[in-house]
Amino acid sequence: LAYYYQKKGWKTSLVCADTFRAGAFDQLKQNATKARIPFYGSYTEVDPVVIAQDGVEKFKSEGFEVIVVDTSGRHKQEESLFEEMLQVSNAINPDNAIFVMDASIGQACESQARAFKEKVDVGAVIVTKLDGHAKGGGALSAVAATQSPIIFIGTGEHIDDFEQFKVKPFVSKLLGMGDIEGLIDKVNELKLDDNEELIEKLKHGEFTLRDMYE
Repeated sequence: LAYYYQKKGWKTSLVCADTFRAGAFDQLKQNATKARIPFYGSYTEVDPVVIAQDGVEKFKSEGFEVIVVDTSGRHKQEESLFEEMLQVSNAINPDNAIFVMDASIGQACESQARAFKEKVDVGAVIVTKLDGHAKGGGALSAVAATQSPIIFIGTGEHIDDFEQFKVKPFVSKLLGMGDIEGLIDKVNELKLDDNEELIEKLKHGEFTLRDMYE
């Protein structure tokens, strides 16, 4: 994410507030150094709230335009980590809180995203690991649970494997179809005047494969 904005010409920096996962700071440090992105973290401070606050204050004072704060990954059952996330959010008051989801967890993403939303105001979603067998169906559940848009997708392990989210290619991959335009044409051909139930579903953004076949 930081590399993407750096390439766009923004003065970008990284803060590692992940004190839970072993080696998290080393990994961020390595990637940031490779991309030549200024970073902040600590080997001695164990409180992620302090690290996040100090890092944001440092980079703000130095005139950085984009400050990405990386926090620990967490599961919905880890209440203490969710409380920690809330404390970090309150301390730095971010312009945007982004929920990063692993495409491989599929439908389990819905409850995970909902748990995030209950703690912090999620403004956007990033879907990672779309290079594997996972097609990202859980991303739709995440969007529904957080009522937030998908803004980027990760398609590999390298910092360049990151792109802006585009609806048509994503849905095409999700359905295993190469011709999403053809699907749109089929929907346009539907005799909606004769099917009030389908009209109501479409108004609410609901359209399933069963509807298409029927």
